[in-house]
Amino acid sequence: MSGRQIRVRGLVQGVGFRPYVWRLANELGLSGWVRNDGAGVSVAVDGEKLPEFLARLPNEAPRLARIDAIESEVAEVVGKGFAILDSVAGDVATAIGPDAAICPDCMADICDPAGRRWRYAFTTCTHCGPRYTVSRRIPYDRAQTSLAVFPLCPPCHAEYTAAVDRRFHAETTCCPDCGPQLRLLDEAGQALAGDPLAETLRLLRAGEIVAIKGLGGFHLACDARNAQAVAELRRRKQREEKPFAVMALNAVSLRDYARIGEAEESLLKSAAAPIVLCPKGQGELPGIAPGLAWLGAMLPSTPLHLLLWHEAAGRPAGTGWLDQASELLLVMTSANPHGEPLVTGNGEAFGRLAGIADAFLMHDRDIVIRCDDSVVRASAQGPAFIRRARGYVPVPIPLANGGPSVLALGGYLKNTVCVLKGREAFLSQHIGGLDNVAAIGFLEETVDHLLDILDVRPDLIAHDLHPDFPSTQLALRLAGELGIPALTVAHHHAHIAVICAEYALN
Repeated sequence: MSGRQIRVRGLVQGVGFRPYVWRLANELGLSGWVRNDGAGVSVAVDGEKLPEFLARLPNEAPRLARIDAIESEVAEVVGKGFAILDSVAGDVATAIGPDAAICPDCMADICDPAGRRWRYAFTTCTHCGPRYTVSRRIPYDRAQTSLAVFPLCPPCHAEYTAAVDRRFHAETTCCPDCGPQLRLLDEAGQALAGDPLAETLRLLRAGEIVAIKGLGGFHLACDARNAQAVAELRRRKQREEKPFAVMALNAVSLRDYARIGEAEESLLKSAAAPIVLCPKGQGELPGIAPGLAWLGAMLPSTPLHLLLWHEAAGRPAGTGWLDQASELLLVMTSANPHGEPLVTGNGEAFGRLAGIADAFLMHDRDIVIRCDDSVVRASAQGPAFIRRARGYVPVPIPLANGGPSVLALGGYLKNTVCVLKGREAFLSQHIGGLDNVAAIGFLEETVDHLLDILDVRPDLIAHDLHPDFPSTQLALRLAGELGIPALTVAHHHAHIAVICAEYALN
């Protein structure tokens, strides 16, 4: 037997890893196959240049891939040519990737008047787009996502099955003929006439507040330069002092309002596209971050957001305009009534945002799990997290040692769920305070989703020592249903233990 059976573990599904392996194997004239399964990616390969394949495999992977381990053993590989096989189920030992900001190639697609995706708000490929917020379970295939109800049209199917194409096995790929569609509706749910993007921009410039459906939920948007609109948003949302984040086309558009260094700009432009806390500049945006020395800045992370700036620029062809300053600055804050979780559903939006939003820019692609924007500050060691959510969840944190599978349900304020699986800790997105029924429902929803996508049945549930926390009560209920122990952990002990775990101290 001259071939090899290879197991690749890590973040290797939904990031273009199979087509990468296919192209590398064909370039080297090798035979065999590659497929997704519950543990990651499995490869069978044989041929004269097998040593070169093994050497290059970990070093040329797609930008969103993260290889944690490559295991190889001698195997017999029969047949000629190299193929991508259908995914198989099994014990899940891999992770869904995080949502990734629109890539430069997809930016070019939506700015190409001659292309099929000109001004299309759901343009994605293997290098970008939603993953965590549209995935129901593993393996990461279209049938397991909220795109399953949008069958591919013939041109998109041709791209999906062409190994040389950027959208080869891109599970969220679609186009205006077969994918989700935008609608702009008024407070009563009636469609507003005209192009949805153009009308949304008109409303924002007129001082209106628009609820915009993003990746992990709705944003409430208004003109950040319009102090009256900002004050009205604060009044309606009952948010007297907490800062708002501001979305701009690029860093140069914020130069009067924020001091953005290389580290901050790198985070803004990263695939995670978080809100980055930047020191305030000389300019003033009244009511955005009152009394603070920091401004929360973010760049458009989805085609939908970017197309608002494209509209403001006059729908230019090409991508040259992306580096130019734009006068359009928008508040982008979580769309939720005071203290409640993020709004995700179209019908839910009209009920929960009544009296807050003047109009609703929405679409018909379901959000499987709500996930707020991440908030970070640049540091010498990388992003320092204020809130870890979209763009980073559910990337695991490596641990020094393995152990039992544990579900940890957190405390009362700034709640986050964690699942320990093997030598990895999978933190959920930020959930928030558990002081209302909707937030407790979000906690339960997050627990169910995280256990599903990790295929974990916990051996043990950890919870706060306080008996009245909703997270404690949920832990005791789940422990009883599953017939497993529930372990109490003192709140401040947990804080110290978390730091030890993060830095591999025992």
